[in-house]
Amino acid sequence: MKISISQNIVRLRKHSGMTQEALAEALGVSFAAVSKWERGVATPELDTIVELADLFSISLDALLGYEMRANDLKSIVERIRGYSHTRDRDDGAIQEAEKALQRFPNHFEMVYQCALLYSVRGLDEGNQDYSRRSLELLQHACHLIDQNTREDVDEYSIRQRMAMEHMLLGENEKGLELLKKHNPCGLNNARIGMRLAMNCDRPDEAIPYLSEALLDFTSMHHHIVYGYLNAFIKKKQFEQAEALLAWALAFYPGLKPEGKTCHLEKGEALLWAIRALVRLELHQQEQAKEDLRMAKQIALHFDASPVYDATGMRFVDLGKPATSHDDLGETAMKAVDEVIAEQEHELLTQMWEAVKSEEEGSVHSTRQRLALTK
Repeated sequence: MKISISQNIVRLRKHSGMTQEALAEALGVSFAAVSKWERGVATPELDTIVELADLFSISLDALLGYEMRANDLKSIVERIRGYSHTRDRDDGAIQEAEKALQRFPNHFEMVYQCALLYSVRGLDEGNQDYSRRSLELLQHACHLIDQNTREDVDEYSIRQRMAMEHMLLGENEKGLELLKKHNPCGLNNARIGMRLAMNCDRPDEAIPYLSEALLDFTSMHHHIVYGYLNAFIKKKQFEQAEALLAWALAFYPGLKPEGKTCHLEKGEALLWAIRALVRLELHQQEQAKEDLRMAKQIALHFDASPVYDATGMRFVDLGKPATSHDDLGETAMKAVDEVIAEQEHELLTQMWEAVKSEEEGSVHSTRQRLALTK
């Protein structure tokens, strides 16, 4: 149930062209009383509310702003979920959450959604009491995890959020302990590395975690880009594909060691070839040919001295071996050949064959051209 009589009095008074003094005189009350009603500091007596409804020719329900809300479990959960996406501090969300927890103290989804609400409100408002309450509820949610039916939530994700709450409370070691303990497949490496360097002044310990995270991110970048590209090309959204490729190709130069071959070049060459396809679909033939020349240059640069040692990438300092593996093809040039053949695009194929037959020059001159394009 929601009542908003103060806002309604202001709205109705102004709509009627009345001042606060005029309304006070019509009701036989003081100006100060009307001011308090409109500021929400006080509420009119019941008989005055009836007089207000008569004065404005409106029903009592409408004057009060009375709104009956569903109070079944599912409706309350959805309402609390919605509160986590608003920044209105006067929406009564916290009060409703506590009432809901009294009614459903051991229902996983209710406890979890209330925990999220306290978490975001604690972050937005810098309220440590809210963060502590979120921690309590998240811990309780872990005990109720057997009830969980959501695919996007598990104990790992809950523990990760608990770690964040500890960090917000300045309990960095507790947060790190949780992140390290619940770190399947290194999914928390970036967070661990950041907190070690930023909050704990332990940069030497942070670097290997950050390096692992960076290597994982380059792989994730590959999957994200190819996923989007396939979606955009199949939907014939070539402008979107071109914009994505501009972002994706800007990613590589900063990670490649200057003057050296890098394992990233193999995938980079393929993206230039796919960009040529997109350019052709956008009727940009000259730009497409330049893209194919870039694909060729980068592929030849890689094939001249192929490197699969991932630790050679800039910023990576693991202190242990890391090798890149792929199914792109035996060489970078063959990989480009295959990806172009897969497109079954006659003009693209013809253009690629023409670019391949252009004078290649020495590996040295190829590297010079690459340096100029960075």
